[in-house]
Amino acid sequence: MRSAVLEGKSRFAIKEVPDPVPDRDEVVIRVRYCGVCGSDLHIFREGAGVSPGHEYSGDIVEVGPDVEGWRAGDRVVVEPNIGCGECRWCQRGEIGLCEQYYVALLSYEGAFCTYVKARQHLLHALPPGMPYEHAALVEPTTCALHAVRLSGMTPGSTVAVLGLGPIGQLTARVAKALGAGAVYAAEISPSRIELARTEVDEVVDAGAMDPLSRIRELTQGTGADIVFECAGSVATSQQSLAAVRKGGVVVVAGICFEPVEVPFSTVMLNGLTIKGSICFSEGDFRSAFDLVRDGRVNVAPLVSRTLPLDDINEAFEIASRGEGGKILVKP
Repeated sequence: MRSAVLEGKSRFAIKEVPDPVPDRDEVVIRVRYCGVCGSDLHIFREGAGVSPGHEYSGDIVEVGPDVEGWRAGDRVVVEPNIGCGECRWCQRGEIGLCEQYYVALLSYEGAFCTYVKARQHLLHALPPGMPYEHAALVEPTTCALHAVRLSGMTPGSTVAVLGLGPIGQLTARVAKALGAGAVYAAEISPSRIELARTEVDEVVDAGAMDPLSRIRELTQGTGADIVFECAGSVATSQQSLAAVRKGGVVVVAGICFEPVEVPFSTVMLNGLTIKGSICFSEGDFRSAFDLVRDGRVNVAPLVSRTLPLDDINEAFEIASRGEGGKILVKP
């Protein structure tokens, strides 16, 4: 089969590799679409020894001898759960905090290829009429749902989302679908502003005005009940503490690898709660799947480009520019 293999920093090579052979409880899937995730971009830029590609959908082409309830031809999306299932965090359902997570990541087989194998308990059947492209966006929707659940958001809450990349777009949509009273967002990319304009109550063009002043104005000077930091930048990380009300919650969903100066006196004196949101917990994927399947979260406008496997370097370069929504690769 053909597979995109990372060779150094910012370069994939398309190579012929052996087809995967399923273990007894696994199936082999022909990959239809695989999304480019923000974490994939970090791997791409650094040439890290990890196989990217975990947002994918496809068709079962082979089943292991112990697989039950699945057969060749079934349309599926795969829950990319690599938790060990045995540590304290996995037992609590907090899969993203698994003690073996990063060890398992080193042996993970990504889906930027013709075929990939997956364990049967991680499969979710696509209903008739659900496009493969939409199914490929279930995993990032799951991460957004996890962030919203972690925030403790209740119906009527006022929410601010800083950064409208794919995770920010989906966080805003999930918050709205789950009953947020108002969702405000801030972004600098014109294309991403347009993607969110009909989905939230107001999008602030952070390149044209001060987003903090506008969010304060929209919330009668108090700040948002919950702020989701989804850009992963120093500026938005610091802005999140200024955009939230006293006693409010900041959820960090973007990855910022640069040092961020945090005034802990502000956190203490304003009674703030800061939470980090990584991956998802048990049950989140099924719930996110239902939101996408039922159309409560409309992912269709977020598919900005679809490129063949041969153009995967271009796909990653487009995603790196931080414009538009989700980039899909079609092996």
